Amino acid sequence: MSEQNPLIVEREGHVLRLTLNRPDRRNAITDELCLRLSDAIVAAEDDTDIRCIVVTGSGDKAYCAGADLTPGDTPFKVDFNKIGTAYATLLRNTKASRLPMIARVNGVCMAGGMGILSMCDIAVAVTEARFGLPEVKIGLFPLQVAVLLQSILGPRRMAEMCITGQPISAQQALEYGLLNAVVPRDDLDSCVNTYVNAVVAAAPGAVRRGKYMLRRMEEMNFEQAMTFAETAIAPMILADEAREGLAAFNERRAPSWINMNHKETK
Repeated sequence: MSEQNPLIVEREGHVLRLTLNRPDRRNAITDELCLRLSDAIVAAEDDTDIRCIVVTGSGDKAYCAGADLTPGDTPFKVDFNKIGTAYATLLRNTKASRLPMIARVNGVCMAGGMGILSMCDIAVAVTEARFGLPEVKIGLFPLQVAVLLQSILGPRRMAEMCITGQPISAQQALEYGLLNAVVPRDDLDSCVNTYVNAVVAAAPGAVRRGKYMLRRMEEMNFEQAMTFAETAIAPMILADEAREGLAAFNERRAPSWINMNHKETK
């Protein structure tokens, strides 16, 4: 069953839940799984009713153990007739997405799984989760993962994890800035839902525009980023959401974001 449905896609109101569904392989990623996950994220981007994506793994052992190293199944195989791999396409499409993504880390997260974790904006893990980049132990190096992960960990931590290949605990991952929270397994869904509810309650258009701008500013120096921010803030102030938000604040009520156009030009 898990091989027939490597990705479970569930819609709950404004939330899209994506579950890597290969528990017998510790939710290891294949070419097919990468493409399905990528397609689901791209499709969600065009759905203005979706406000948040939650990514998790099936079962209670692993979030994602990385690439499936079974011959023929790896998502890192190279076709020299074209540029890129299924995994790189997934990371590119996720980087371009303006939807908030939350990682529900239910177990081990290794190698390529660290890239799937890194593509999320918020990450919550169970206490017993473990994290690592063990590629050097099999003669490889986590280059694609590093593209996303190095801005989260910083150069020293990144080098340590890549070069030694040694795993870290959930508590260490929290201290390194890889996670937002670490909780007992019984509290995982409650903690994730707290973040989900906060995101869903926020102005969806402002969140989408804001995430896009944050990603753009990562590539700029201070003066470029400040000029970009000054230019971008005016349209937000004039938008329907800002008017509704200010009105709700002054009238001491919850804002209503219904029937507002949240789709922006990329």
